Amino acid sequence: MVREHAKGDVVRVIKAAGEPSRPMRLPLPNGLLPKGSNHLYVTVADGSNHTYKIACRPNGWKEITLGRGWQRFYREYKLQPSNILLFKHKGRDDFSVRIFQSPGVERTYATSGDESDDVTPPKVPRNRTRAPEAPRRRTGCINVPRSAAAAEVEQTFWSEHPFFIMHITKRLLGTHFLSNVPHFGDDVNDGVMVTLRSGEISVRAVYSKYGGKRRRNCGTINQGWVGFLRKCNISVPKLAVFEISSTHPEVELLVQFVDFE
Repeated sequence: MVREHAKGDVVRVIKAAGEPSRPMRLPLPNGLLPKGSNHLYVTVADGSNHTYKIACRPNGWKEITLGRGWQRFYREYKLQPSNILLFKHKGRDDFSVRIFQSPGVERTYATSGDESDDVTPPKVPRNRTRAPEAPRRRTGCINVPRSAAAAEVEQTFWSEHPFFIMHITKRLLGTHFLSNVPHFGDDVNDGVMVTLRSGEISVRAVYSKYGGKRRRNCGTINQGWVGFLRKCNISVPKLAVFEISSTHPEVELLVQFVDFE
């Protein structure tokens, strides 16, 4: 089922999980995904911010079929055929999903290895004032890799720290800053000093947040980025994994460079 929408409205799709051996088909409007897209990215609304890259292919003009990656998602969230999934389109090829045990009863989001129970969301009065939440440190990969090579690294890389993956392209090798760097955490201010560390190499740089609502979740690393690449002898495109090992009292990023085909 796909909810009717006018131009500019958010697209939501409601589907039963079905059997894992059968393909998952989503009735999505023609042209919703970027042209030529063969993957979509699914994030469960469980607060973990873990994103799954799932292959997809068109099936006619108003339907796509999910492929590689869907069974892993199904297995890790221990889905049952009767579970109801609510997919919400967040833009381009990004989707969030909520899992319901039955209509109106949302599941807890334990993945494989944990126990999952039903939970009925409590009704909260609209005028009730909620206590402010303390900043939570995200774990796992905190950005959505946009290339197949980066997505593969995201699926196999393990760290006890939150991390993000950047594609150091030939264009970025020719600039004096690294752009579109995700925020490290709610407790990190604008213009903060950052230590970039790769093995025995250590360089101080500056992290600056973008201005404006559209770029509120990203910034740049500059004033030291070029020197860091030079000391690490990086002269050809690479993938870079940034582990956020510390944000207080100082920000430290552990950087690993990875070759890709």
